[in-house]
Amino acid sequence: MWILNNAYFQVLIASLLTVAVYALGFSGGFYFDDEWNILRNQALQLDSLAFEGLWNAALSGTAGPLGRPISVLSFALNHVFFGLDPFYFKLVNLTIHVFCGWVIYALALALSEHLPKMPVQRRHLFAFLVMLLWLLHPLNLSTVLYPVQRMASLSALFCLLGMFAYVKARHVSRAGWGARAGLYALSFLVFWPLAMYSKENALLFPIYLFLIELVFLKFQNPAEGKTSRVIVLSYGVLFVLPGVLLSLYLVFFFPDWILNGYANRDFSLGERLLTQSRVIAFYLGQVFLPINSSLGLFHDDFALSTSLLSPWTTVVAVLFVFVAVVAAFSGIRKYPVIAFGVLFFLAAHSMESTIFSLELVHEHRNYLAIFSVLFAIAYYLVIGSDKFSSLRVLLAGSLIIFFGLTTLTRAAVWGEPVVHVITEVSNHPLSPRANYGLGKQYAIYANALDGSAQKTEAIQSAVKYFEKSAELRASYVDGLFGLLMLEGLEGHQMSEESYRSLLRRLRIAPFSNNTYNYLHGVLSCLEAGDCEISNRKMNEIFDACRDNPGFSGKHARNVQERYQRYRK
Repeated sequence: MWILNNAYFQVLIASLLTVAVYALGFSGGFYFDDEWNILRNQALQLDSLAFEGLWNAALSGTAGPLGRPISVLSFALNHVFFGLDPFYFKLVNLTIHVFCGWVIYALALALSEHLPKMPVQRRHLFAFLVMLLWLLHPLNLSTVLYPVQRMASLSALFCLLGMFAYVKARHVSRAGWGARAGLYALSFLVFWPLAMYSKENALLFPIYLFLIELVFLKFQNPAEGKTSRVIVLSYGVLFVLPGVLLSLYLVFFFPDWILNGYANRDFSLGERLLTQSRVIAFYLGQVFLPINSSLGLFHDDFALSTSLLSPWTTVVAVLFVFVAVVAAFSGIRKYPVIAFGVLFFLAAHSMESTIFSLELVHEHRNYLAIFSVLFAIAYYLVIGSDKFSSLRVLLAGSLIIFFGLTTLTRAAVWGEPVVHVITEVSNHPLSPRANYGLGKQYAIYANALDGSAQKTEAIQSAVKYFEKSAELRASYVDGLFGLLMLEGLEGHQMSEESYRSLLRRLRIAPFSNNTYNYLHGVLSCLEAGDCEISNRKMNEIFDACRDNPGFSGKHARNVQERYQRYRK
């Protein structure tokens, strides 16, 4: 069939299908971290392409140790051309997603030359299937329709481009040393830095290349067909040695660097490591069987593992991950594609699912990771004798339809803000942030109404979900700040119990970045004259913050200076 070998037609079909399944989601709004990273960042809200403004915008990011200037700059450009309309933020995200799919097609096609039992005439079909499964997978939706997660998609795009450039460089013969050097330069000096300055998890890029070498390219010189000492030595000098030196530097000179991050979390390093084994198993389950009721914007209802047997599934998950790693390394020769699927997936999670004090679960962390798993699935659907070709076609078609319809259904929900927040609470009733989101939606609805029974009912519903949010997590202040804002905007008095709970949590609970964001939100409301909150309460709130040892650093200074300016 013509479609099996025509790359342009395959890419066009995949792109059109992707746009079709995501189109209903463009009408949705901004979410959670969007507010602090995009909406409240004045440096991004540019009206021209003046260099100074773009430079300042790129350096205005606060997410991650590098500030992610490439991603932040893209938000500023979004504002220059389209303002703060969420439609265009999502449209640009979808465009990046489609570009990622194209690069995945090219990368899969390049790697197909190294796959055992892969007929030449099926290579394009294999690459097409990998691309299509990845583009339509429901697990990738939050990265596309959650504007701030452009950080994840841009990082993935540049990592994929770097991997493709590297593989193509390895395919160039010795005679083409100039082209090979140029491709290596693109990979390491252009695409890798762009990926890192989009999001820091691109530091894993050398590990991705190492796995490609280990499983497929085998450190061999393409002209001689045997292991190249130069390539092996290059990995040792450029990646292994610097990695070891950096690790030793951190251990000896900054031994508390990792542990200090847990001061602002309500879980320990040990608890996080135990929990992440279950998180990895959960992610894999979502890759193979993504069900909308288990997917979600928030997964802060995921139970914490406090020991190997609490819950008991922890020890099972730990053994599962250990056995998967051992089996993958030992099976590289016999089952290289499965080994690659397992090792690349785990490597992609090795930063965000291990020792660093990040939140426990987020779907967007799978954006690049699931590439290798879908790569393996597509491989086994394509190879084999013609005897079972009808079954393989049926399975492949069923997967494409299932992924496409699930993503389409989910996009339609995300495209309706009210339906979306209700669905999040319905699917994750124990999620504090999902309940906060529904409370906020009721508060917005109430604010749009004049005095009426409907307004009273909406305020009562907002209070209900804000209070439930506060009850579900003793360290979170989201719902309590929601009640405070409701008092300031609507005059609905916050109960004394809730107010005292807010002061207590500000005083003794881990002081997260979100808490600073809520303080800034209250101050913005007061400065604009939209809120009325007594000076007594504001003074008590900031006194409680100052009593918290975690209330320190530049964020604490900034919010205190802002409060002092407001009081004057």
